[in-house]
Amino acid sequence: MAITSSKQNIPLTYHVTIQTDCDATMANNITGTNSTLYAIEIDNDANAGEINYIKLYDATSATINSDDPYLSLQVDADEKNITYHIPQGLTFTNGICLAGVSDGGGTAGNTNPTSSVIVRLIHS
Repeated sequence: MAITSSKQNIPLTYHVTIQTDCDATMANNITGTNSTLYAIEIDNDANAGEINYIKLYDATSATINSDDPYLSLQVDADEKNITYHIPQGLTFTNGICLAGVSDGGGTAGNTNPTSSVIVRLIHS
């Protein structure tokens, strides 16, 4: 699991956080603080024939297969760079936790995708 977060050199309040291998291992509090999510881009191209689910939690720490996700997105097989825009922003008051699974987008589901799923978050 590798997470990269970058602050822009110009005075913008937006950040880009990238998870290069989103799987069933919870990435807790990836933004480090409360955040507003404006866009999420998901690359499931490496998973031929496999639908995956990206789960986001409004928490500083979450447990997969136990806690209810705040937002869950289904990503079709072989989908490359699907982008969800949230113009008004979606507020995460506690922080953002992130996981990806192949066996369901609800609370249940804790099976890793077969290959890497790349997730990019645009947030403040």
